[in-house]
Amino acid sequence: MIRLIVFDWDDVFTLGAKEGYHRCYHEALIGVGVHLTHAKEREGIVAKWGKHHKEVLKELLKEHPELVDKAKEIYEKEFFGGTFVENLILVDGSVELLVRLYKKYRLAIATGANPKVLRDEIFPKFNIPNVFFQIIHTNDIEDPEKQKPHPFMLEEIMKVQKVLPDETIFVGDAITDVQMAQAADVTPIVVLTGQLSRKEAENLNVQFIIDDVTKLEEVLERINSKTI
Repeated sequence: MIRLIVFDWDDVFTLGAKEGYHRCYHEALIGVGVHLTHAKEREGIVAKWGKHHKEVLKELLKEHPELVDKAKEIYEKEFFGGTFVENLILVDGSVELLVRLYKKYRLAIATGANPKVLRDEIFPKFNIPNVFFQIIHTNDIEDPEKQKPHPFMLEEIMKVQKVLPDETIFVGDAITDVQMAQAADVTPIVVLTGQLSRKEAENLNVQFIIDDVTKLEEVLERINSKTI
């Protein structure tokens, strides 16, 4: 029986994150005088998706490492200045979903989304209720090797919430989300509102794939019925 649901945030609840991040990275590159093609920018961002933004900038600027610190300053100015949040829209029905789930499960977040922006801007903007027992984000992890797809975040949440892997699911949209869940022996649920297509998710041996997060209750019924 499932007791704990852990969510990624970007492209699970709020859509437009990819565009928001890309805009911030693009402005950072332009600000330090580096002009990459759209394809090269995307390739570099995807290669380090889910990592701290400095790691992404290191990838994008691997031929210009001396520019990373300046690019980081510009990125953060754009990110915290509203460039990211103004790109976001909320998945219809997701607030109501969270309210219903909160009555039955422990809810948590494991995400690369910046905690300050998440709590101070995104949650108030979209009236996200206070339903999460725990939030772990990339900034909490000093060792970059323990970021997604390493199972560290999920293992920490399960330890604090005192639940087992077979009592936990993780809802995400990217390959690193699936890999993290599988590494932690947690069932991954893929939403098709982000990085992965249905075929890509199937190729990762994901059993439960849903169009968007509001379809999650249908999957929970299927999973829980097997454990009764």
